Amino acid sequence: MDESLTLQEAKTTAMNMETELAAMVPGDVVASIDQRQTGVLMSCEGDRAYQWTGQTQIAYRTPEAIDPNALVNEIVAAYHDRPGFTAKSAPFPDGQPGAHVIGEHGAGYLVNENVDRTGIEILSFSPCFVLPDGMSPSKQY
Repeated sequence: MDESLTLQEAKTTAMNMETELAAMVPGDVVASIDQRQTGVLMSCEGDRAYQWTGQTQIAYRTPEAIDPNALVNEIVAAYHDRPGFTAKSAPFPDGQPGAHVIGEHGAGYLVNENVDRTGIEILSFSPCFVLPDGMSPSKQY
C-alpha cells in the first residue's frame, strides 16, 4: 500500500493505465471507446485501505476484428519486464484469452474480449491507498 497516495491519484493512475492498454488495440478495428468516469472502492490490505475500480469498454467495428491471442501476447510482452510491472496470460474459465498486468502497491489490470466477443473490456484496480476519515467507502468516486 502507498500511504502517500490519495484517492484521486489512485483513480488517475488506474484510468491512465486503462487508456494505455486501450491504445494497444489497433485503431482501425475500434468503433468506440467508453471509459467509465466513476468507480467503486474495494478493500485491500489494511484498515481503511482501498482500491478504486474502473472499466473501459472498446467496441469493434466488425465482429472478429482482431485476434485476441495476439493482443494478449502483445500486452504480456510489453509489461512483463517493464519496471514496476509484471504481466501474464490469464485465460478466463471459458478458455477465452486474457491478460493480467500487475503494478505496484496491489494495482491490477485485466484485459479480455467481452462475453459476446464484440469488443475488449479492461478492468482496473488502482494501487492501494488509505481512504481518509470522513470519506465513505460505499460511495462512487
